[in-house]
Amino acid sequence: MTTVPISSTDQPSSFLARLWTPRNRYYFIAFLFILPAIINFSIFRYLPIFAAARASLWQYSLLGGYRDFVGLQHYQFMMEDIYFWKSMKVTAMFVLMKVPVQVLLSLMLAVLLQKETRSSAIVRSAIFTPVVTSVVVVSIIWAMMYHSQLGLINSILSAFGIPRQVFLSDADRALPAMSAMMVWKDLGFSMIIIMAGLKGIPVVYREAAIVDGAKPWQIMRHITLPLLKRVLMFVVVTQTIFSFQNFVPVYVMTKGGPMDSTKVIVFYIYQYGFLFQDMGYASAMSVVTLLVLLVVSMIQMRLFRTDVEY
Repeated sequence: MTTVPISSTDQPSSFLARLWTPRNRYYFIAFLFILPAIINFSIFRYLPIFAAARASLWQYSLLGGYRDFVGLQHYQFMMEDIYFWKSMKVTAMFVLMKVPVQVLLSLMLAVLLQKETRSSAIVRSAIFTPVVTSVVVVSIIWAMMYHSQLGLINSILSAFGIPRQVFLSDADRALPAMSAMMVWKDLGFSMIIIMAGLKGIPVVYREAAIVDGAKPWQIMRHITLPLLKRVLMFVVVTQTIFSFQNFVPVYVMTKGGPMDSTKVIVFYIYQYGFLFQDMGYASAMSVVTLLVLLVVSMIQMRLFRTDVEY
């Protein structure tokens, strides 16, 4: 019995055949689809994070460039900066006023509008319209609506005999007024996400509960909400991150006032980086804000963690 020797030219082709399997082809095609997102995140997200971490260790400005290496001095100064901590407090208050109200309203609207009817489709479109509207335009319009003399809101209050209110010029009302505007602006986004989660829950669970005599609020508490935990986690985490990044409404409507009552952390970073030309300290505050966001997001994901599968 004779054996036919395998030529060396056949080995590369057999290696490529083993490598280029249908499974690996699918992986390669999937990688090509996510490659633009990887490039986008690498250039516009990850590289700026490393650049900010490097800049936080230097005396750096956009006009003067890198000057002296200061190490952790910016972080030491940050620990004693009362305005930094006040800005973080204002940001936390904004998140607490906006995110829970928005999630609760979006959950209620998603439950009410999940049926596919013409009227519900019109209402969903109306609620989602502010999401795709420019936040600059929305901020300008709401600033005019909040006007103490000529604003629409005060005109409605006057029609019901309620005295005219000062919103954006009052230190106690400016931040709640801005939170109400941003809830209206972002409500449609979270509503659509929750509605998609509701449609993903199998109908058999609800039907079985109805057969067993469960009331609507019992179905919501024991079936719908547990199966929506992952969706709610996504909504809460993303809206918290978006709320920490709130800048345009503050810049357009209040410039951080009155009495720094709306000076969120991103606006304070903007002031130091672009107005005071201290980009090193602004970068240090950005790094700390990122770490705070990571910790908050991890806590939220742990609270919403679930092992329920459907």
